[in-house]
Amino acid sequence: CMACVEACPVGIEHVPLIVGMRQTLVDAGQMDGNLQTALQHLGRHGNSFGVAPRLRPKWAASLPFQVKDARKEKVEYLWFVGDYASFDQRLQEVTRATARVFQALGVDFGILFDAERNAGNDVRRVGEEGLFEQLQEDNIKTLEKCEFSAIVTTDPHSYNTLKNEYPDKGGSYQVMHYTELLNQLLDDGRLKLPHPVSRLVTYHDPCYLGRYNGVYEAPRALIRATGAELIEMPRCRANALCCGAGGGRIWMSETPGELRPSEQRINEALTLHGVDTFVVACPKDVTMYAAAAKALGAEDRIQVKEIIELIEAAL
Repeated sequence: CMACVEACPVGIEHVPLIVGMRQTLVDAGQMDGNLQTALQHLGRHGNSFGVAPRLRPKWAASLPFQVKDARKEKVEYLWFVGDYASFDQRLQEVTRATARVFQALGVDFGILFDAERNAGNDVRRVGEEGLFEQLQEDNIKTLEKCEFSAIVTTDPHSYNTLKNEYPDKGGSYQVMHYTELLNQLLDDGRLKLPHPVSRLVTYHDPCYLGRYNGVYEAPRALIRATGAELIEMPRCRANALCCGAGGGRIWMSETPGELRPSEQRINEALTLHGVDTFVVACPKDVTMYAAAAKALGAEDRIQVKEIIELIEAAL
Protein backbone atom coordinates (compact mmCIF):
# COMPACT_ATOMS: atom_id res chain seq x y z
CA CYS A 1 0.00 0.00 0.00
CA MET A 2 3.16 2.16 0.08
CA ALA A 3 2.46 3.62 3.52
CA CYS A 4 5.91 2.43 4.62
CA VAL A 5 7.54 4.35 1.76
CA GLU A 6 5.46 7.45 2.51
CA ALA A 7 6.45 7.40 6.18
CA CYS A 8 10.12 6.35 5.92
CA PRO A 9 12.36 9.22 7.11
CA VAL A 10 15.34 8.04 5.03
CA GLY A 11 13.50 7.31 1.79
CA ILE A 12 13.83 3.52 1.67
CA GLU A 13 11.84 1.97 -1.21
CA HIS A 14 10.36 -1.03 0.60
CA VAL A 15 7.80 -2.10 -2.01
CA PRO A 16 10.17 -3.30 -4.78
CA LEU A 17 12.10 -5.32 -2.18
CA ILE A 18 8.92 -6.97 -0.89
CA VAL A 19 7.71 -7.72 -4.42
CA GLY A 20 11.11 -9.23 -5.27
CA MET A 21 10.90 -11.54 -2.26
CA ARG A 22 7.36 -12.52 -3.26
CA GLN A 23 8.61 -13.40 -6.77
CA THR A 24 11.07 -15.83 -5.19
CA LEU A 25 8.28 -17.46 -3.17
CA VAL A 26 6.00 -17.72 -6.22
CA ASP A 27 8.80 -19.28 -8.27
CA ALA A 28 9.22 -21.84 -5.48
CA GLY A 29 5.47 -22.51 -5.36
CA GLN A 30 5.18 -21.24 -1.79
CA MET A 31 1.92 -19.30 -1.57
CA ASP A 32 -1.51 -19.21 0.03
CA GLY A 33 -3.88 -21.79 -1.49
CA ASN A 34 -6.56 -19.20 -2.28
CA LEU A 35 -3.96 -17.06 -4.03
CA GLN A 36 -2.81 -20.02 -6.10
CA THR A 37 -6.41 -20.64 -7.21
CA ALA A 38 -6.88 -16.96 -8.12
CA LEU A 39 -3.69 -16.98 -10.20
CA GLN A 40 -4.83 -20.14 -12.00
CA HIS A 41 -8.15 -18.44 -12.81
CA LEU A 42 -6.31 -15.39 -14.09
CA GLY A 43 -4.10 -17.48 -16.32
CA ARG A 44 -6.97 -19.50 -17.77
CA HIS A 45 -9.80 -16.98 -17.91
CA GLY A 46 -8.20 -13.53 -17.60
CA ASN A 47 -10.11 -12.81 -14.39
CA SER A 48 -9.73 -13.77 -10.73
CA PHE A 49 -13.29 -15.12 -10.47
CA GLY A 50 -12.68 -18.07 -12.79
CA VAL A 51 -15.69 -17.04 -14.90
CA ALA A 52 -15.89 -17.44 -18.67
CA PRO A 53 -14.78 -14.19 -20.40
CA ARG A 54 -18.06 -14.06 -22.39
CA LEU A 55 -19.86 -13.26 -19.10
CA ARG A 56 -17.74 -10.17 -18.40
CA PRO A 57 -20.21 -7.70 -20.02
CA LYS A 58 -23.32 -9.43 -18.58
CA TRP A 59 -23.78 -6.58 -16.07
CA ALA A 60 -24.73 -4.27 -18.96
CA ALA A 61 -27.56 -6.47 -20.31
CA SER A 62 -30.25 -4.90 -18.09
CA LEU A 63 -29.36 -1.28 -18.90
CA PRO A 64 -32.04 0.68 -20.80
CA PHE A 65 -29.50 1.60 -23.48
CA GLN A 66 -26.84 -0.16 -25.53
CA VAL A 67 -23.24 0.15 -24.36
CA LYS A 68 -20.85 0.69 -27.25
CA ASP A 69 -18.31 -1.95 -28.20
CA ALA A 70 -15.02 -0.03 -28.24
CA ARG A 71 -13.49 -2.75 -30.43
CA LYS A 72 -15.93 -1.97 -33.23
CA GLU A 73 -16.50 1.79 -33.12
CA LYS A 74 -14.60 4.89 -32.12
CA VAL A 75 -15.32 6.27 -28.64
CA GLU A 76 -14.01 9.22 -26.69
CA TYR A 77 -13.56 7.23 -23.48
CA LEU A 78 -12.69 3.55 -23.34
CA TRP A 79 -14.00 2.29 -20.03
CA PHE A 80 -11.70 -0.37 -18.57
CA VAL A 81 -14.18 -1.91 -16.14
CA GLY A 82 -12.07 -4.38 -14.16
CA ASP A 83 -12.85 -7.77 -12.59
CA TYR A 84 -14.70 -6.86 -9.39
CA ALA A 85 -16.83 -4.22 -11.07
CA SER A 86 -17.73 -6.74 -13.80
CA PHE A 87 -18.37 -9.95 -11.88
CA ASP A 88 -19.23 -9.19 -8.23
CA GLN A 89 -23.05 -9.07 -7.90
CA ARG A 90 -23.15 -6.20 -5.37
CA LEU A 91 -20.72 -4.22 -7.49
CA GLN A 92 -22.54 -4.83 -10.75
CA GLU A 93 -25.25 -2.40 -9.64
CA VAL A 94 -22.58 0.20 -8.86
CA THR A 95 -21.16 -0.42 -12.35
CA ARG A 96 -24.61 0.05 -13.90
CA ALA A 97 -24.98 3.28 -11.89
CA THR A 98 -21.70 4.50 -13.40
CA ALA A 99 -22.95 3.67 -16.90
CA ARG A 100 -26.25 5.48 -16.24
CA VAL A 101 -24.42 8.59 -15.02
CA PHE A 102 -22.09 8.56 -18.03
CA GLN A 103 -25.09 8.20 -20.34
CA ALA A 104 -27.03 10.99 -18.62
CA LEU A 105 -24.07 13.34 -18.98
CA GLY A 106 -23.55 12.54 -22.65
CA VAL A 107 -20.17 10.87 -22.12
CA ASP A 108 -19.20 8.99 -25.27
CA PHE A 109 -17.91 5.69 -23.87
CA GLY A 110 -17.50 2.05 -24.76
CA ILE A 111 -16.13 -1.11 -23.19
CA LEU A 112 -14.03 -4.06 -24.41
CA PHE A 113 -16.70 -6.67 -23.62
CA ASP A 114 -15.15 -10.18 -23.43
CA ALA A 115 -11.75 -8.97 -24.74
CA GLU A 116 -10.85 -7.21 -21.48
CA ARG A 117 -8.42 -9.02 -19.18
CA ASN A 118 -7.44 -8.22 -15.61
CA ALA A 119 -5.00 -5.29 -15.85
CA GLY A 120 -2.49 -7.19 -13.69
CA ASN A 121 -1.66 -4.60 -11.01
CA ASP A 122 -2.09 -6.99 -8.08
CA VAL A 123 -0.77 -9.97 -10.05
CA ARG A 124 2.55 -8.13 -10.33
CA ARG A 125 2.54 -7.26 -6.63
CA VAL A 126 2.00 -10.82 -5.47
CA GLY A 127 5.14 -11.71 -7.41
CA GLU A 128 3.74 -13.41 -10.54
CA GLU A 129 5.66 -11.30 -13.05
CA GLY A 130 5.23 -13.74 -15.94
CA LEU A 131 1.44 -13.74 -15.63
CA PHE A 132 1.44 -9.96 -15.31
CA GLU A 133 3.34 -9.67 -18.59
CA GLN A 134 0.91 -12.07 -20.28
CA LEU A 135 -2.13 -10.03 -19.15
CA GLN A 136 -0.41 -6.77 -20.05
CA GLU A 137 0.45 -8.04 -23.54
CA ASP A 138 -3.10 -9.32 -24.17
CA ASN A 139 -4.66 -6.01 -23.11
CA ILE A 140 -2.22 -3.90 -25.13
CA LYS A 141 -2.93 -5.97 -28.26
CA THR A 142 -6.65 -5.36 -27.77
CA LEU A 143 -6.26 -1.65 -27.04
CA GLU A 144 -4.08 -1.16 -30.15
CA LYS A 145 -7.09 -2.10 -32.29
CA CYS A 146 -9.39 0.47 -30.65
CA GLU A 147 -9.87 4.18 -31.35
CA PHE A 148 -10.29 6.34 -28.25
CA SER A 149 -9.01 9.55 -26.67
CA ALA A 150 -8.55 8.31 -23.11
CA ILE A 151 -9.08 5.31 -20.84
CA VAL A 152 -11.37 5.77 -17.85
CA THR A 153 -11.72 3.26 -15.02
CA THR A 154 -13.50 3.02 -11.68
CA ASP A 155 -10.76 0.74 -10.34
CA PRO A 156 -7.67 2.43 -8.83
CA HIS A 157 -5.68 -0.81 -9.16
CA SER A 158 -6.27 -0.92 -12.93
CA TYR A 159 -5.73 2.84 -13.07
CA ASN A 160 -2.28 2.57 -11.49
CA THR A 161 -0.88 -0.14 -13.75
CA LEU A 162 -2.46 1.14 -16.98
CA LYS A 163 -1.13 4.63 -16.31
CA ASN A 164 2.30 3.88 -14.88
CA GLU A 165 3.37 0.40 -16.03
CA TYR A 166 1.82 -0.27 -19.44
CA PRO A 167 3.95 2.47 -21.09
CA ASP A 168 7.01 0.27 -20.42
CA LYS A 169 5.66 -2.13 -23.06
CA GLY A 170 4.46 0.54 -25.49
CA GLY A 171 0.98 0.97 -24.05
CA SER A 172 0.98 4.73 -23.53
CA TYR A 173 -2.49 6.17 -22.94
CA GLN A 174 -4.17 9.02 -21.16
CA VAL A 175 -5.68 7.24 -18.15
CA MET A 176 -8.27 8.77 -15.83
CA HIS A 177 -10.05 7.61 -12.72
CA TYR A 178 -13.75 8.23 -13.13
CA THR A 179 -13.69 10.82 -10.34
CA GLU A 180 -11.16 12.86 -12.33
CA LEU A 181 -13.41 12.74 -15.41
CA LEU A 182 -16.56 13.68 -13.49
CA ASN A 183 -14.73 16.45 -11.66
CA GLN A 184 -13.74 17.89 -15.06
CA LEU A 185 -17.39 17.76 -16.14
CA LEU A 186 -18.34 19.46 -12.86
CA ASP A 187 -15.86 22.27 -13.53
CA ASP A 188 -17.11 22.58 -17.13
CA GLY A 189 -20.71 22.91 -15.96
CA ARG A 190 -21.81 19.66 -17.64
CA LEU A 191 -22.35 17.86 -14.35
CA LYS A 192 -25.22 19.48 -12.47
CA LEU A 193 -26.60 17.94 -9.27
CA PRO A 194 -30.02 19.48 -8.56
CA HIS A 195 -31.10 17.07 -5.78
CA PRO A 196 -28.75 17.53 -2.80
CA VAL A 197 -27.93 14.44 -0.77
CA SER A 198 -28.39 15.24 2.91
CA ARG A 199 -25.83 13.00 4.55
CA LEU A 200 -22.94 13.32 6.96
CA VAL A 201 -20.19 11.24 5.36
CA THR A 202 -16.54 10.33 5.62
CA TYR A 203 -14.27 9.32 2.74
CA HIS A 204 -11.59 6.66 2.45
CA ASP A 205 -8.62 7.35 0.14
CA PRO A 206 -7.78 4.22 -1.91
CA CYS A 207 -4.03 3.51 -1.79
CA TYR A 208 -3.63 3.27 -5.57
CA LEU A 209 -5.58 6.48 -6.13
CA GLY A 210 -4.10 8.46 -3.25
CA ARG A 211 -0.57 7.52 -2.20
CA TYR A 212 0.40 5.99 -5.54
CA ASN A 213 -1.08 8.68 -7.81
CA GLY A 214 -1.85 11.74 -5.69
CA VAL A 215 -5.57 11.94 -6.55
CA TYR A 216 -7.09 13.47 -3.42
CA GLU A 217 -9.13 16.49 -4.47
CA ALA A 218 -11.39 15.19 -7.25
CA PRO A 219 -13.27 12.67 -5.07
CA ARG A 220 -13.76 15.23 -2.33
CA ALA A 221 -14.98 17.89 -4.76
CA LEU A 222 -17.59 15.46 -6.09
CA ILE A 223 -18.75 14.46 -2.61
CA ARG A 224 -19.27 18.09 -1.64
CA ALA A 225 -21.03 18.80 -4.95
CA THR A 226 -23.66 16.18 -4.09
CA GLY A 227 -24.60 18.23 -1.03
CA ALA A 228 -23.18 15.75 1.47
CA GLU A 229 -21.14 17.10 4.38
CA LEU A 230 -17.67 15.55 4.46
CA ILE A 231 -15.98 14.82 7.80
CA GLU A 232 -12.41 13.56 7.51
CA MET A 233 -11.14 10.57 9.47
CA PRO A 234 -8.02 11.15 11.61
CA ARG A 235 -6.01 9.14 9.07
CA CYS A 236 -6.70 10.49 5.61
CA ARG A 237 -5.03 11.47 2.34
CA ALA A 238 -1.38 10.28 2.30
CA ASN A 239 -1.80 8.93 5.84
CA ALA A 240 -4.93 6.88 5.10
CA LEU A 241 -5.06 3.32 6.42
CA CYS A 242 -5.08 0.61 3.72
CA CYS A 243 -8.28 -1.46 3.38
CA GLY A 244 -6.19 -4.65 3.28
CA ALA A 245 -7.21 -5.78 -0.24
CA GLY A 246 -4.28 -4.57 -2.33
CA GLY A 247 -1.18 -6.47 -3.36
CA GLY A 248 -3.31 -9.59 -3.80
CA ARG A 249 -4.40 -9.73 -0.15
CA ILE A 250 -8.04 -9.86 -1.26
CA TRP A 251 -7.25 -13.31 -2.75
CA MET A 252 -5.57 -14.64 0.40
CA SER A 253 -6.99 -16.22 3.55
CA GLU A 254 -7.16 -14.17 6.73
CA THR A 255 -5.58 -15.04 10.07
CA PRO A 256 -8.44 -15.98 12.45
CA GLY A 257 -8.95 -13.72 15.45
CA GLU A 258 -7.06 -10.72 14.12
CA LEU A 259 -8.80 -7.38 13.59
CA ARG A 260 -8.54 -6.76 9.86
CA PRO A 261 -7.37 -3.39 8.49
CA SER A 262 -10.85 -2.86 7.00
CA GLU A 263 -12.43 -3.41 10.42
CA GLN A 264 -9.96 -1.03 12.04
CA ARG A 265 -10.94 1.55 9.43
CA ILE A 266 -14.68 1.16 10.03
CA ASN A 267 -14.04 1.54 13.77
CA GLU A 268 -12.17 4.76 12.99
CA ALA A 269 -15.15 6.07 11.03
CA LEU A 270 -17.53 5.16 13.88
CA THR A 271 -15.69 7.60 16.16
CA LEU A 272 -16.91 10.51 13.99
CA HIS A 273 -20.04 11.92 15.58
CA GLY A 274 -23.09 11.80 13.32
CA VAL A 275 -21.36 10.19 10.32
CA ASP A 276 -23.66 7.54 8.85
CA THR A 277 -22.04 6.92 5.45
CA PHE A 278 -18.59 5.55 4.61
CA VAL A 279 -17.79 6.69 1.06
CA VAL A 280 -15.31 4.92 -1.20
CA ALA A 281 -14.01 5.22 -4.77
CA CYS A 282 -12.86 1.68 -5.51
CA PRO A 283 -14.76 -1.56 -6.21
CA LYS A 284 -12.56 -3.57 -3.85
CA ASP A 285 -13.21 -1.01 -1.10
CA VAL A 286 -16.96 -1.58 -1.41
CA THR A 287 -16.37 -5.31 -0.93
CA MET A 288 -13.91 -4.95 1.95
CA TYR A 289 -15.75 -2.32 3.95
CA ALA A 290 -19.24 -3.77 3.53
CA ALA A 291 -17.87 -7.06 4.88
CA ALA A 292 -16.11 -5.21 7.72
CA ALA A 293 -19.24 -3.32 8.77
CA LYS A 294 -21.16 -6.61 8.81
CA ALA A 295 -18.44 -8.39 10.80
CA LEU A 296 -18.46 -5.60 13.39
CA GLY A 297 -22.27 -5.56 13.61
CA ALA A 298 -22.24 -1.93 12.51
CA GLU A 299 -24.45 -2.16 9.40
CA ASP A 300 -27.26 -0.24 11.13
CA ARG A 301 -24.88 2.58 12.11
CA ILE A 302 -22.88 3.14 8.93
CA GLN A 303 -23.55 2.45 5.25
CA VAL A 304 -20.81 1.84 2.68
CA LYS A 305 -21.45 3.82 -0.51
CA GLU A 306 -19.49 4.37 -3.71
CA ILE A 307 -19.20 8.06 -4.73
CA ILE A 308 -21.08 7.28 -7.96
CA GLU A 309 -24.10 6.22 -5.90
CA LEU A 310 -24.23 9.66 -4.25
CA ILE A 311 -23.82 11.33 -7.62
CA GLU A 312 -26.65 9.37 -9.22
CA ALA A 313 -28.92 10.19 -6.27
CA ALA A 314 -28.06 13.90 -6.60
CA LEU A 315 -28.77 13.77 -10.35
